[in-house]
This record gives sequence, C-alpha cells and structure tokens, in this order.
Amino acid sequence: MKKTAIAHLLNALLLLWLIASAGVLAGELTIQTVFAAALTLAIAVCVWRRMRWGYFAAAAWGLACYQLAKEGLALEHVKRPAMLGGFAVVIVTLYLHEVFCRRASITPSEPDQ
Repeated sequence: MKKTAIAHLLNALLLLWLIASAGVLAGELTIQTVFAAALTLAIAVCVWRRMRWGYFAAAAWGLACYQLAKEGLALEHVKRPAMLGGFAVVIVTLYLHEVFCRRASITPSEPDQ
C-alpha cells in the first residue's frame, strides 16, 4: 500500500472516531457535553477539509480527553475507550499532519551578482 492510501484510510477512521465521539458526548445532554460535542464536530470539519490547524486541534483534543478520563473529571462511563482513543488520536493526527499538510521546501534564492 502506498503511503497516501494509508493516510486516506487513517483520515477516514479519524473522522469516524470524531463523529462517534461527538455522538457519545451529545448523548449526555448537559451544557458541557453539548459544547464538547459541538467542538468535536468543528474539529471534524477541519480535519475533513485537511486544514493544518484541524489536525493540531484534534491532537490537542485527544490529549485533553485522555487527561480528563485519566483524572476522572469526565468521560467516566467510557474511561478506557476515551484514554486509548485519545492516545491513538494524538499519534494518528501527527502522522496525518505530516502527510497532508507538509509545506513545500523553500530553496534559498541565489545571491545577486
């Protein structure tokens, strides 16, 4: 498999994970979880558009979910999937950021003579 084919598959899985996470969060129907679900959907839209900051936000959100579940501050009913998913999201988003959002290398111009 090509590197880009794997990246497209991982991107699709990341989108599915973010949408499923938003659904789980919205299912609790508190102001905090509805806000978290809306934020997750906004991040999913940025990832879908392959925006540089979308991958960064997804990694930060995955780390935040991991930490919230670890400390027992939120996501108690899905603690293990939240921790494993948060850890996996950080790794996957860093890889996808490198594949999809790599800037073109800038070559220095030749000095004027």
